[in-house]
Amino acid sequence: MTKKIPIMIKTISMLATAGVLLATSLQCKSGGEPDPPTAPVDSNKLMYPIDYASIRARDPFILADASTKTYYLAVNNQPSFKLYSSKDLKNWKDESTIFTAGSDFWGKTDFWAPDLISYAGKYYVFATFSGTNKMRGTSILVSDKPTGGFLPLVNNAVTPADWMALDGTLYIDPENRPWIIYCHEWLEVTDGKVVAQRLSADLKTTEGAPIVLFKGSDAPWAGTITSQSVTGYVTDAPFAYRAVNGELLMLWSSFTKAGKYAIGVARSESGTIQGPWKQDLLPLNDDDGGHAMLFKDFSGQLKISYHAPNSQTERPVIYTVSENNGKLAIMK
Repeated sequence: MTKKIPIMIKTISMLATAGVLLATSLQCKSGGEPDPPTAPVDSNKLMYPIDYASIRARDPFILADASTKTYYLAVNNQPSFKLYSSKDLKNWKDESTIFTAGSDFWGKTDFWAPDLISYAGKYYVFATFSGTNKMRGTSILVSDKPTGGFLPLVNNAVTPADWMALDGTLYIDPENRPWIIYCHEWLEVTDGKVVAQRLSADLKTTEGAPIVLFKGSDAPWAGTITSQSVTGYVTDAPFAYRAVNGELLMLWSSFTKAGKYAIGVARSESGTIQGPWKQDLLPLNDDDGGHAMLFKDFSGQLKISYHAPNSQTERPVIYTVSENNGKLAIMK
């Protein structure tokens, strides 16, 4: 046995040397250089393959859903709404259709601005439709989960039947009472209005008369536009936000005197939805973008979502927002 040990050691050494040579040979290119290391697979990118910048959508309202730790974006796909989801606000996936209007649904056109909101254990979409009589209004859809399927809460607009109204969204006051905030269409009233109205606890009906909060012309930065032979002030996309300092702010959109779409900020001097409301002197942005909303990401950072520019090439954008004693600034 002792005489065979050197032979075994020599054999093992030769095999090891051959293995090293073989491995080196396999790793080398024809030019003698080793192959670059294989990039690690990004599992999040595989599951969420859509870059946010590639999504085409107007009026992007982001739901940061705490129960699923997922961000959701519902978009117009008339006669339906489709849904995107994300874990990081950068990579998204298509969750398919969450609502398709049936033949008996009152809304036939528009399918604008689907605000996806979590409230009282259910999920709601506040969206703008027009009926066969061309009267525009906000309807509310409901589902047990954000990914569908949504059904009309009631088969009619919750906004006044004899008004052209749009861009309704939900506001919960400090007494935990629900309100709908919406716009009275400038094409009907010339000087568009932002309006609030109490909702029943089940959101099926309004309670009390509409309260006009402010008009488009109240903003010193706002200018008029002309469409369908009407010249007036646009009001779009009201969104209420309680600032860290306790102020109640209202984001909304109109056109500047230079003709750019923009995001304004109004402030309730009473701290309540009833106002009175005072307008900031300047809009938040200058990139021809608007229809904005605010949300906090899962790290607690305040974000703003809107579309820009306001044209056929618009994209949804998300930016960080700084807040200093109630003053907001978009960080690009």
